[in-house]
Amino acid sequence: MRVPFALLPAFLAATLAGALLTPAQGQGGPPAVELAEALRKGGLVLYMRHPATEARTDAEEVDFTDCATQRNLSDAGRQVAAEVGAALRAVRARVGRAVTSEYCRARETARLMGVAGAEVDGALNDGGRMLVKGPSSPQAEALRAMLRTRPGPGEVALIVAHRPNIVDAAGADFADLGEAEIVVFRAVPDGAGFAPLARIRAADWPALVAAAGG
Repeated sequence: MRVPFALLPAFLAATLAGALLTPAQGQGGPPAVELAEALRKGGLVLYMRHPATEARTDAEEVDFTDCATQRNLSDAGRQVAAEVGAALRAVRARVGRAVTSEYCRARETARLMGVAGAEVDGALNDGGRMLVKGPSSPQAEALRAMLRTRPGPGEVALIVAHRPNIVDAAGADFADLGEAEIVVFRAVPDGAGFAPLARIRAADWPALVAAAGG
């Protein structure tokens, strides 16, 4: 049984080693059992877009200490965050370092996932609202540095942030990243960059948990 993930053929970009996302459509994607095993073994970076939010927009001037000025997770989004965290534990993926943007929706996602001690980094704030945008922006460079930093054996790193950031850092092929969807990255040896391994939607986790014997 194959999970409808995207297997990402390698290509070299100007400043990083990356890969082009292609829809698996039931073929070409990594078998669920192999992906579950890779998550258990660690050494991967998981980039997650926060789950579903309320039907409103952020205030013109966001106060990161006041969630009332922000678009926050909806009840459905909160449930999905908890479910994804439970699924990670069920496949025995051990989160080491976790880092989120300053937005309440990102910080709450990590908390509901059961990830303790998550760091907050303003470089992960919504790239669409940054004064300087694009692949050469400081926040894109900061995210690329995170993606090419390999966690220790048996651990995965978790980044919870926003869609524009991954587009700026790794290319427009990530522009369709869905809410609560995770891109699994593997660092390229010798600090050469990073390569996406798979994409995991919220709906894919039951198959992964079953493959892991959970």
